[in-house]
Amino acid sequence: MNFIKDVYKFINYLSIIDIIFFVSIIALLILLVVLVYFIKINKDDVMEKKMINDNDLEKKDELVSQDKNDLKDIIDSLAVSQVEKEEKEEEGELIDLKTLTKKLQEEKENNIISFTDYEKDQEEKAIISYDELLKHQNKYSINYEKEIKDDDVTIKKVNLQELVNKNEIDDASKIEVRVISYEKEEAFLSALKELNKLLN
Repeated sequence: MNFIKDVYKFINYLSIIDIIFFVSIIALLILLVVLVYFIKINKDDVMEKKMINDNDLEKKDELVSQDKNDLKDIIDSLAVSQVEKEEKEEEGELIDLKTLTKKLQEEKENNIISFTDYEKDQEEKAIISYDELLKHQNKYSINYEKEIKDDDVTIKKVNLQELVNKNEIDDASKIEVRVISYEKEEAFLSALKELNKLLN
């Protein structure tokens, strides 16, 4: 009982400010203990989650490696089956190529191939190589009805009835090349210089 009396006397000697101070210190200590408790619980949860995640990652890695191995096996088996199919198709194609070449040779021997007039014309005029192009370069030329000279420009009217004129091949070597006289070039150049001065 003395202890209770001593505590009562001690409380009576304290002022209100001292009581508020002690109560606030006790409340802060309780809050500090609760805060430390929550921090410890969270650390434990984080550690458990990390361990679970590590275990999950290990399991995922194992599953991925198993899936990779399974995929490799599937790809290998598909590749083998694909190679076998290609070999069978090549054998079939070789047989088909043999029969096809025999048919083409028979048709060539029998001259069964028939051309229309257009196809014959195209076959005759077809240029397959560069050498043929050089041979045929001056074979055809355009036939003109009439020529009109306007200043230095020559205007030619094309004859649509006879487009190809084989006689002009010889005349092609007699083409006249016109050169502007020196005086006209000088006059043109001076006109350009004056125009340039006016523009600047």
